[in-house]
Amino acid sequence: MAKSTKRFSDFEVNSPQDLLEVVKRVAADEYSEALTICAANIIKNPQLSCSLRMDDGEDAIIFMQKWTDKYLKGYKNRASKRKSSVITTQPDRIIDIIIEARIKKSGDDLNTIKYGHRLAMAAENIAGALLEEYLAEKLIVHGWYCCWGETMRSIDFCTASGLFLQIKNSDNSENSSSKQVRDGTTIKHWFRRFSRTGETNWPALNTLIGISNEMTQLTEDDFCEFVRETISNNPDSLFVEEESPFYGS
Repeated sequence: MAKSTKRFSDFEVNSPQDLLEVVKRVAADEYSEALTICAANIIKNPQLSCSLRMDDGEDAIIFMQKWTDKYLKGYKNRASKRKSSVITTQPDRIIDIIIEARIKKSGDDLNTIKYGHRLAMAAENIAGALLEEYLAEKLIVHGWYCCWGETMRSIDFCTASGLFLQIKNSDNSENSSSKQVRDGTTIKHWFRRFSRTGETNWPALNTLIGISNEMTQLTEDDFCEFVRETISNNPDSLFVEEESPFYGS
């Protein structure tokens, strides 16, 4: 049977409530208010749904079943629970030669530089997931719910009233496709840090969400503490190669 990529907007919907019941049934004991609100938003705004691979002839009900599975998989694979993938790309020896020629280092020094770089790249790859989970925990009391599993198109958080928010770790990490989704819409946008200065942007998020109490405002220090605790409790979230001098640390 032929497959194609479809969004929820490709289907005719006769009964939104029936589709919400599908979500509730598929989720079973993992059902949550956040899941319902995210599902209700894509039913109301089908053009904002993610894309899914569908067999020809599958309908909106099957789409919602697969969509719910994708949401739950994303939630279960959040930073505090995920196990990072093994790094399969082998180090390129020419990088060692370039560095050695420039800074006159060799042996253990080069090994530390090489594996330190690979570890830093792995850490960078999960920074966004850590930020997403931190905000998911902090924003829910303000009525913002995480769209786990990238189940909305370039939208990370939504509200029951139909407000949408994109988040990025840095002002230079947004790609053209996610910006294109936002252009001409009321989708809000926030990034954590300014890439050129290293300054953080938490005051803008507090204003956007409406968190005026200084005691409950989101800060970089609070996020850093969340990251330390999360990685300490789940060290498998950041893969460290056995050949690395940092292995076993």
